[in-house]
Amino acid sequence: MKHIKLVLKRIRQLLLSSQREKNLAKIISKQILLLEKNKKKINILDYGSGYEPLVINLIYKNIKSKYKTVNISCCDYYTNNQVKKLNKKNKNIKFFKIDNLRSKKKRYDISICADVLHHVGVDNLIGIKKILSFLKNKSKNILIKDHYEYSIFSRQTLRFMDFVGNYYNGVNVPKKYFTKNSIAKILKQSNLKLNKEINNYQYYSKIFLFFSNPKLHFIKILN
Repeated sequence: MKHIKLVLKRIRQLLLSSQREKNLAKIISKQILLLEKNKKKINILDYGSGYEPLVINLIYKNIKSKYKTVNISCCDYYTNNQVKKLNKKNKNIKFFKIDNLRSKKKRYDISICADVLHHVGVDNLIGIKKILSFLKNKSKNILIKDHYEYSIFSRQTLRFMDFVGNYYNGVNVPKKYFTKNSIAKILKQSNLKLNKEINNYQYYSKIFLFFSNPKLHFIKILN
């Protein structure tokens, strides 16, 4: 199993390089700058930042010249050793175990939740609403990046992408993804107001054919 995960990691690096991460960081950075364009200091929370948090590091590089101070907190289900290792890399980006961050009273200008909720399980309404409630209490704005499925074909396409992209990290491959109606219902029940939605953004090169279909991705900015 260890060798299979290593092979998948190498395949992902060969096929995708860091293109997806760069494109994702670019569009999120743009939205942060639009939301908080007149501030000298910005506080950002990245919820579920992962074990190789390239996206948030790219976001920091993209926006650091626009603000006098950029403070970023990242949380995930890290071990103590992972937190210690990650915190050595960038003094402006602080990593925490999720439970430790929950106890802090700090509020953020924006919380990012990128490709996290579908791993919780789109039918796990209690789990998703718990995360949204936490982010709502922690921040002024919430940016969610996730996926839409439209058919069995698009579902299996997304599952394959998740398998190649995440299985080597031990992250589960979801059985299904959000529909436009299902996520809208969850956000309404969570009393979150949609400020902006971004669709049809190209995260992958067109050479990957249907895997690069921009309709499979969405960003919602909530407050």
